[in-house]
Amino acid sequence: MKTRAVAVLDVGKTNKKIRLYDRRFQPLAEERTSFEVRMRDGLETEPTEELLAWFEQALAGLGATYDIRAIAVCAHGATLALLDEDGKLAYPVISYTSEKGAEVEEEFYDTFGDPKALHYDTCTPNLGFTNCGKALFYVFSRMPEVWDRVKTILFYNSYLGYELTGHYGMEPTYLGNHSYLWNFFDGTWSPVAIRMGAHTRFPNSMGSPWDALGKVKPELAKRCNLPEDCQVTLGIHDSNANFLTYLARGHTNFILNSTGTWCVLMSQSPTPLLTQAEIDAQVFCNLDAFNRPVKTVIFPGGMEYERFGALTEANDESSVEDVRRVIAERRIFIVPGVLPAASAFPGVPAKVVVDGAEQLYAALEAAGGTPYTHLGQDYYAALNLSLALATRQLLERCGGETGASVFIEGGFAHNTRYCELLAALCPEYTIALTSQAEGTAFGAALTAWMLADGKDLKSMGEEFEIETTPVAAPDFGDLRGYWDAFQRYARKV
Repeated sequence: MKTRAVAVLDVGKTNKKIRLYDRRFQPLAEERTSFEVRMRDGLETEPTEELLAWFEQALAGLGATYDIRAIAVCAHGATLALLDEDGKLAYPVISYTSEKGAEVEEEFYDTFGDPKALHYDTCTPNLGFTNCGKALFYVFSRMPEVWDRVKTILFYNSYLGYELTGHYGMEPTYLGNHSYLWNFFDGTWSPVAIRMGAHTRFPNSMGSPWDALGKVKPELAKRCNLPEDCQVTLGIHDSNANFLTYLARGHTNFILNSTGTWCVLMSQSPTPLLTQAEIDAQVFCNLDAFNRPVKTVIFPGGMEYERFGALTEANDESSVEDVRRVIAERRIFIVPGVLPAASAFPGVPAKVVVDGAEQLYAALEAAGGTPYTHLGQDYYAALNLSLALATRQLLERCGGETGASVFIEGGFAHNTRYCELLAALCPEYTIALTSQAEGTAFGAALTAWMLADGKDLKSMGEEFEIETTPVAAPDFGDLRGYWDAFQRYARKV
């Protein structure tokens, strides 16, 4: 007899995974891949055809071994699918990394209002094309012939679910993810969505991430060796899937630091109301699985690490002693900001500073090469310091109470220097690693089992534990002195 399982299609911006979990929430199998973006009309677009073909192939092999009862899709944010009257893509799925977003910035705000006023009303900061409302506006204003063909708009997780089931649906976690499309206070479509007429093209009802979107298409179920009654959930935004795990366990005073290409820090909030100081600091709100506000700050930490890391031939083997030396000497500083609209230090260009000589990242990238190889591990010590300092800035903006636990999930949980530095920089918090190896997929798996077995989140939370390990902070030396020196290069001029 096949083991009962649920499948999670975990679509990160860089890595795409399928993971299977048994009823005890233990991983049974995993497949993963990645794809290059495609270019269309100067826009980066998501390789959805390749993703779906790969998923079907991987699922067929897994379905031959396991009794897959439900499938949950979790996906990175800020991405939409535009469908024509036949349910086909009216245009390829636009990637939020497209640089074309700059073309509509001024026109977008001239049309819909001041960025700070929109931020207040929609809990959405200006993040370039990482605001999917701007991607809609790009098509609306630049491609009227495409817009006229658009009959249905789906968020990315819902679109992938639609391709599996043939049904349309929507849930709150993706809708509330810095889209400019939702009024958090009234629970209605925003003027941005209404003025474009986009609100009439989304599904007309909203469910919960664990609700059923529908059964897998019969022909697809047959090809993938799935039972005829295998169901697909409405889906969930990836960082919210991770956050859901801690809600299931009843945690309250906590901040989730979900790390990867994007580092997303999230904490529960009693209200979506943002202060002027928070708006100035690019704080925004998500919606959790229960349609409640979650105060959030983000920066592309994984992207920063990868792109700055490409400027050296060395691999990161930095030690505590390397970090101590960099802090004591104060001669190497790396200021993040490779995506200016989502920088932890707004208005400050990304740069590397060595012995007072500043080199802008944009110029370094254009020149190519690995100019900082000669710095050895000191370069990575400075890079990890940079990212820990950026995270410290975000924690201050996230609204967590003193004494809150900060749970580090994702790729940076394996970066020992970063975790230790964050603990040293944040003595008022408990910085902790957890036993969740794949928190995003695990949270999505909870929703799949809720659907398959008809249980609520609290009941699911009683069936598993999350082990936490506080991070001990070594003595790195004069961190305050390094921070004071760092700020000379990280202040907006």
